[in-house]
Amino acid sequence: LASLMIPAKVEKIGTNAFFGCKKLKKLDIKSRKLNAKGLNKKAFKGIPAKTLVRVPKDKKNIYQKLLCQKGLGKKNKIR
Repeated sequence: LASLMIPAKVEKIGTNAFFGCKKLKKLDIKSRKLNAKGLNKKAFKGIPAKTLVRVPKDKKNIYQKLLCQKGLGKKNKIR
């Protein structure tokens, strides 16, 4: 798995959803519905540090903090 797009309708992401995706280079999040209740604590744990994460522009600041709380590394670029 090198690239993944999370559709706009997604509201929940479970535990270790991306664990083992060592070749993931691009994660494109289209959903504007993600929140702390819908994301498990380790939902983004296991994403490589070089993975580019794209989020909706109007949600960038909110998602940046939220995704880091849910396991995304601080070295990942969020655009």
